[in-house]
Amino acid sequence: YLGLDWKSRRQGVVEARAPTRPAVSPGRDAAEGQVVGVSASFLRTRMMLEKVADTDATVLFIGESGVGKELFSNELHKLSARPHGPFVPINCAAIPENLVESELFGVEKGAFTGATQSRPGYFERAHGGTLFLDEIASLTYSAQGKVLRAIQERKIERVGGTRTIPLDVRVVAASNVDLAEEVRAGRLRQDLYFRLCVFPIVIPPLRDRRDDVPLLAAHFLKLFANRHRRDVVGFTRRAMDSLLAYAFPGNIRELQNLVERGVIYAESGSLIDVQHLFTGFERLPSQALGLTGEGRIGMARQDGPTPSGHPDLANGAEALRRAEAELYRSALDSAQGNVSAAARHLGLTRARLEYRLKKLGPLT
Repeated sequence: YLGLDWKSRRQGVVEARAPTRPAVSPGRDAAEGQVVGVSASFLRTRMMLEKVADTDATVLFIGESGVGKELFSNELHKLSARPHGPFVPINCAAIPENLVESELFGVEKGAFTGATQSRPGYFERAHGGTLFLDEIASLTYSAQGKVLRAIQERKIERVGGTRTIPLDVRVVAASNVDLAEEVRAGRLRQDLYFRLCVFPIVIPPLRDRRDDVPLLAAHFLKLFANRHRRDVVGFTRRAMDSLLAYAFPGNIRELQNLVERGVIYAESGSLIDVQHLFTGFERLPSQALGLTGEGRIGMARQDGPTPSGHPDLANGAEALRRAEAELYRSALDSAQGNVSAAARHLGLTRARLEYRLKKLGPLT
């Protein structure tokens, strides 16, 4: 998660090297499914995820649209005691109301006109693994009761069937609305709410984890430069400051789209600048954020040279080094000096953390 190579250059850029020509045309890149971050709010969320991962407790992810709830759910599955089982995601809002029961629980042959063969539903397909129910509050009241029964009794019956099918499924749910308010409004069953809310995890919006923006931007740059076979070497300082200042109403999904757009717009061998990222539909603040001298995200200096000049970015590189060192120091302090525990909290391997510590030198 921290292995991206950020450098400062004399021409006023923030650089993240990407492969110039992949040997083969890539499909869906495995890196797209990575959970990336170094901010305090991200690390808290990651620590909660690790605490509950090896149990079979029902987890409820709460967060705005685009924060990566399915990504966190997939990460939970990978860290669980059933990583080799299936991970089955389903967007409950996308299922037509008249098909909810058959999609979730399956159908027996002849159950209704057009049911020419038996087929399993999402619960059965997730047997031995994890079922992710996104936008759970969009289910009808009737469907909510059947989902509650399936979770509690760990068995189902297909539509038109009489056979009881046992289940070994971990249920993970997600919502971008306040479920307690949905209960008060009568749109969500209270008993289902309490059954789902065993271990709630709030995923913060991107505007509350700005320290992660440079890392995420570099991550997506490498991903899309590889996917689209483009030789784009990084971001101008002005582009990065604009990303740091932007509110991201679409959260990480919007950042991903912006970087992909920038990779496509920018010329080969060049840098992504502001005009490559923003089309004019987005509203940017007049004053941009940047890295302060203390290594924290703050208001960027407006009196410095533009990327076309020759600014000295040595202070920026040192600020990044200090910020990373402070993150490791905090993790080690929390783990009482235990490197393995600190690495787990950071989402790193012990070897990777030791390498970064050695490269940084004394954490002063």
